[in-house]
Amino acid sequence: MIARTNPNEAELGAAVSAAASSVLETMFFAEVEVCPPLSADQQRGMLGVLVRFDGGVRGEFLIGIDPHVAAVLASAFLGVDESDVAEAEIAQVMCETANMICGAALSRLESEDHMRLDMPELADAAAQFATGSFLQEFFVTPNGNICTGVRVHSWLSPNLITDSASNLR
Repeated sequence: MIARTNPNEAELGAAVSAAASSVLETMFFAEVEVCPPLSADQQRGMLGVLVRFDGGVRGEFLIGIDPHVAAVLASAFLGVDESDVAEAEIAQVMCETANMICGAALSRLESEDHMRLDMPELADAAAQFATGSFLQEFFVTPNGNICTGVRVHSWLSPNLITDSASNLR
């Protein structure tokens, strides 16, 4: 039997950072770079989306996106001019963005477990981040800022996850 410990904050942050960079660059053709933490003032007014997840790990993923960045990302994703993107379309694309990043990050951490993602929901990103309970990662694009956060409530088993594939050897 092979056992591995639950990811620490650095590993969790790295998984979210890599997933966000990959999804934003691949699906939205967006140039993103990790940046220093954003202040609460910089996070105010961001479009927020929350995704709850359950499986090998239970928790929440949150993304906050500057409104202009959201419009640019939606435009790139939909393949239309930025001026032709309606607010409802921006919200839908941001929900899908959160879903893709959350799923990609969890796959990096829990590739052997079945995960369930709830429907993404719009949220007040600044208020959620202000609770201090999210492990945050920060990104900058040529058009503005993006914040991601993960809050883990519980792991399948505290500090130990069994690799079921090892039982087949």
